[in-house]
Amino acid sequence: MPLRCVLLIFLLAVAAPAPAALRYAESSAPSSLNPFLVRDMPSLRAVELVYEGLVTPPDAGRVRPLLAESWQVSDDGRQVTFRLRRDVLWHDGEPFTARDVAFTVAAGRDPRSATPLRAQFAAFAAVDVLGEHAVRFRFARKPVNPLLQFDFKILPAHLFPEGYVPADAGSRRVVGTGPFAFEAWSAGGELRLVRNPRYHRPGQPGIGAVEVSPVPDPNIRNELLRYGALDLLPQVRPRDIPALEELSGVRLYPYSTLSYSFLGFNFRNPALRDRRVRRALVHGIDRTAMLRAHYGGRGTVISGPFPSASWAYNFDVKPWEHDPARAAALLDDAGWRDRDGDGWRESETGAPLRLRLVSTATDEAQKAVVLDAEQQLRNLGVAVEVRFLEPLAWREAVFDEHAFDLVLAEWTFDHNVDVYTLFHSSQTGPGQNNLGGYADPETDRLLDESRAVPDSEALRAVYGELHRLLHDELPYAFLWSLDRYAAVSTRIEGVRLHPFYFFSYTGAWKER
Repeated sequence: MPLRCVLLIFLLAVAAPAPAALRYAESSAPSSLNPFLVRDMPSLRAVELVYEGLVTPPDAGRVRPLLAESWQVSDDGRQVTFRLRRDVLWHDGEPFTARDVAFTVAAGRDPRSATPLRAQFAAFAAVDVLGEHAVRFRFARKPVNPLLQFDFKILPAHLFPEGYVPADAGSRRVVGTGPFAFEAWSAGGELRLVRNPRYHRPGQPGIGAVEVSPVPDPNIRNELLRYGALDLLPQVRPRDIPALEELSGVRLYPYSTLSYSFLGFNFRNPALRDRRVRRALVHGIDRTAMLRAHYGGRGTVISGPFPSASWAYNFDVKPWEHDPARAAALLDDAGWRDRDGDGWRESETGAPLRLRLVSTATDEAQKAVVLDAEQQLRNLGVAVEVRFLEPLAWREAVFDEHAFDLVLAEWTFDHNVDVYTLFHSSQTGPGQNNLGGYADPETDRLLDESRAVPDSEALRAVYGELHRLLHDELPYAFLWSLDRYAAVSTRIEGVRLHPFYFFSYTGAWKER
């Protein structure tokens, strides 16, 4: 029997009358269910269903009460006092108190906690518990917008008696206050969350359960959606949009994520510390053609470290042009030439210019981009060795072992578009976000200044200067910001998406 027939029979078998669960698929399974440990979007989306913060995630720069019922900002903007809700319980029945808030910040600052968020918690000089349901934050320095500093999730202090968040907390101690509670996580990556019957928002959640499955093949994900075995695809390929638009039982929701793709350089490789080499590699790849070929042109080629839809993006800085001749001249000038006529560039000592390019193995379009970039760089005489890794192995290779020369990846931001941890020289250790070990005094100065500016206009000016600097210094080959679409079954009503914290409004979703 042909494979497609087998697949269709399987789909028809699993498609059933509308169940009491929202079923969605990711390209890979969540790697962690602890908000301190998440680095990938599948994990971030799942965490959003389970955990909550003091305020709602920022939406167009505004926040609303969530675990806090009210707040007061001091006249000088250096203190915020929160009054907490008294009707909130953790999923295990323990009451939520100010002790949990103080623990979360202390754990976030503790060097023993395995979190990339430490720089965010460093913004607080102290947290004072003023009673069971009141807490005061004191900032180390006055922030531009104090309330936008509270987008982190609160953890239950009673489940972390050691006082910090260990590295293995991602698959245990999964207890939050959100609309859905953890029920099961299979060895194959399937995750099931169930309705929180004691949720503090009246009438929510409107869905009985959420089931998440890893389905690496986007074609199979589309078929599962088509035949009713899935209700949601958080992200669909641009090439699939026309076909999905024709499905009567599916509705497409555009949402503008603050994200961009990049080809990161590892500065631990001496060859890549030469800016001429980095610029040659950027000139050597045709980003516009790749965006058109692999994403249907649905996106914007970018020139710097901020998404094109962000308020921080500097449109005066134009992307480097595709110019293979200029790329070849820069490599020649840097001492990398084809000295023996074999088509590959070598140094004066005869060592070849050989680079390891690593990427995840779960995204079809990303694989195509990697192979395209590999061929274009090979055309310059650069020997590129591609390694596709499963998500966990990729994270270890990139963030912990730094075992790469080039890495294709994506960053997604909230409204703050804070790039401090990505480019500051203090953030280059194992597990930290400056994965390429980039270090530049002028970049550090601007990043430090961005944390001390008095207002949003001053921050915009600093970020504009930083954008221009990083465009020139090229810690990454900045690629593009993509247009995003989610596909949702029409049996789900009240759908509203947050551009970064995708499931922020899911409590209000309902089944028809």
